[in-house]
Amino acid sequence: MKLTYIAAVCLVSLPYTVSGQPFESCPSQAFLMQNSKAQLYGIDLVSAKPTVLASELTFGDEINNEGVNAIGFNYKNQYMYGFSKQSPTSVVQIGENFSMTRLDVEGLPETNFYVGDIQVTGSGDGQSATYYVYTPNLGLYAVNLDGDLTSTITATLVPDTNTWKLGIYDFAFHPHSNLLYAVESNGNLFEIDVLSNTNRFITQLDIGDDTGAFGAAYFDVAGQFYFSNNKSGKIHKVDLSQSPVKDYTPVANVFTAGPKSSQNDGARCAIAEVKVTDNSIDFGDAPAPYRTSLDSSGARHLFDPNSDANNLVYLGATVDGENINSDDDLMANPVDASDDGVSFVTAISAGQDTQIIVNASTSSYLYAWFDWDQNGAFSEEERMLTKQQLNAGNNSVVFTVPQDTKAGQTWARFRVTDGSEASLITATGGVLGGEVEDYAITTFASAVYPSETGWVTLAYEDKWPFAGDYDFNDVVINYRTTLLQQDGLVVSYKIDGQLVGVGATYHNGFAVRLYEQLNTGLKNVILRSEVDEQNISYVIDGEIQTGTFLEEGTNDAILVFMQDTWQHISKDSGCNYFRTEVNCNENNAVDFSMTIPLKVPKAVALSPAALLDPFIFASDGFYHGDFLDGRTARGWEVHMKNQAPSELFDTSLLSTTGADDASNAQANLYFQTSTGLPWAMEVGTQWQHPRETVDITNAYTKFAVFAESSGAQNTQWFNDYVSEKVIKRGEQ
Repeated sequence: MKLTYIAAVCLVSLPYTVSGQPFESCPSQAFLMQNSKAQLYGIDLVSAKPTVLASELTFGDEINNEGVNAIGFNYKNQYMYGFSKQSPTSVVQIGENFSMTRLDVEGLPETNFYVGDIQVTGSGDGQSATYYVYTPNLGLYAVNLDGDLTSTITATLVPDTNTWKLGIYDFAFHPHSNLLYAVESNGNLFEIDVLSNTNRFITQLDIGDDTGAFGAAYFDVAGQFYFSNNKSGKIHKVDLSQSPVKDYTPVANVFTAGPKSSQNDGARCAIAEVKVTDNSIDFGDAPAPYRTSLDSSGARHLFDPNSDANNLVYLGATVDGENINSDDDLMANPVDASDDGVSFVTAISAGQDTQIIVNASTSSYLYAWFDWDQNGAFSEEERMLTKQQLNAGNNSVVFTVPQDTKAGQTWARFRVTDGSEASLITATGGVLGGEVEDYAITTFASAVYPSETGWVTLAYEDKWPFAGDYDFNDVVINYRTTLLQQDGLVVSYKIDGQLVGVGATYHNGFAVRLYEQLNTGLKNVILRSEVDEQNISYVIDGEIQTGTFLEEGTNDAILVFMQDTWQHISKDSGCNYFRTEVNCNENNAVDFSMTIPLKVPKAVALSPAALLDPFIFASDGFYHGDFLDGRTARGWEVHMKNQAPSELFDTSLLSTTGADDASNAQANLYFQTSTGLPWAMEVGTQWQHPRETVDITNAYTKFAVFAESSGAQNTQWFNDYVSEKVIKRGEQ
């Protein structure tokens, strides 16, 4: 049937109506009958907007107190028909004024039919309409609507249908093939041929978490089948444009988040289109094959449901709409300028925590999906945020990227609502209010040291080149590094840490040089000129930091995380230090994370990895020992044992009079005593550092042998400690 002819048919009004006026044309909206006392809604399938058409349906001469079910739309005469439960139960005709008129139908069994639709066949003067109702065990009955509807009509049982055991709650006729389609509660799709009196199981559709009855079913002129779940209100869509179903398996997608009800029934003019006609709806941007356009049940929001521009829910500075019916429309309008509400703070790498900042117009709720496997679809397994509450303004959101994430270019989808949705929304389908924003993103493979969830502990003594109290708690940091890789090349570094102890009177800064000394005597290094400085991102305790983090005046890339650790901590009352005394901030830590992108990807074999070169340095403007008088504070550094210092290090400090340090630059020996004890060390686990003024060799009795043997003996020294001489890890 051609669409041009359909339009003409929709305007026909035949003379043999019972009473009231028919609908003027085939409505695009779906009709939804709900509640035990019949109420009729109009549902815009595109936007999910419900409109109350009749708060109660009435008869011309009696009050109605019961429900109406099994409704269908007869586009031959532009009336709806249904089955009224009000005694005496009857088939009713419903016109444009939503008043009901009883039809005198005989031959129906004494039962309340709740499954029904109207089949229209033929064209012109030969067009015929039949109302079909069904109930399990009693069967499928046909009521012819072609004759004088003021006279008695005899319903007939379709042969053998009384043996059917279909657990269905509504069905709908295909506008072209005239086959019936219905879905059981478990998603089983059936195709019914009323001419041959047969039903055929097609497939079990994926209906997500929906349960219970699918009480409303519809078709549109393109052969798209819609069915609504009573409990959730979700309206699913199945492409049945090829009917009968042959040589393909239909797939269901959530099309719209409609209203829910314990009693649901639906009808629609099956030869009307479902399409967007204006810019009142916000669509996503992800290209095909992502489901973005209306044709593919794409994510969309009627962002101003009350048409008053008040109390809108959206992300970023604004929200606007697009007319995206097809993938061709999407290609013609590929970018939505109002997608501005999500900022990606840290790199998105496999197995790592990542942070985003989400800006919300008002208190609202956020959903998010990431196409981790890059297959062009947002699956429920890829849902990372589920109805997460947002406050007005900026919100810091952290989530963990799956370890099996594929590196490369992919897409993310964010949907924000006011939280009033009847059930959790999906990555597709229409929602009333809110906004959808899609973003092209880059994901990375990662080489993590020591592991995705583990830490090493860095512990420093700041009295170098003198031995001091040797308690190794002047600066204590949990530490992890990540190489972000794409196509086998290093594209970025990510360094995460937790400042968990500051027991120093001196003020110390913390920095990391992108540098690795190899066992071969060679080194791998990232030069300052290789770093994309403008795109470095740094977060401390969830707050984005601004400023310059790449140290100036060097050839090597040195990232300064803290100019002074004391600036980032707070002491409890009665405490002199941070997490080095009994009952002093045992459970607090200062979290930080920095992502350092490279201008040009670099071969893994030439890139520093693992620990890199973390070190402390003297903070400018503070006393750090008499031996530094007259010297530049930044020239003082402490690195791991036998790690060469940076180019900003003051080498004259290696000759300090009376020092305990036994560094020998010619022999590549640095930052150790004559017996091999270090001023900085890496502990291969999350460590319990010594309490204030407790020598590490007293807290960990096996440490001295470990250090003096250069790690050959007592390799698990950190497992043997005196409990009253260390700080408990707590919730670091």
